[in-house]
Amino acid sequence: MNILIGLLIIAIGAFCQSSSYVPINRIKQWSWESYWIVQGIFAWLLFPLMGAFLAVPEGHSLLELFTANQSFNIWMTIFFGILWGIGGLTFGLS
Repeated sequence: MNILIGLLIIAIGAFCQSSSYVPINRIKQWSWESYWIVQGIFAWLLFPLMGAFLAVPEGHSLLELFTANQSFNIWMTIFFGILWGIGGLTFGLS
């Protein structure tokens, strides 16, 4: 059963990754900076927050999760995620 759940998560990720190119025909007249910032807002802010809200069990909140006694691992995950994002941004600019 765990293998099926893993494959489902991979399939959802592949669908989301390939869907990022759907609006490309409608925004050809946009500058790349405009497309980049819109894509960035959705991909880096809105969708991750929506996923986090959906992943938190009912009756709890994200704030509860961040202030828990064992929150060191969560903050380290956020820190390394920020480093990953900075690395991806600077690689794209090089």
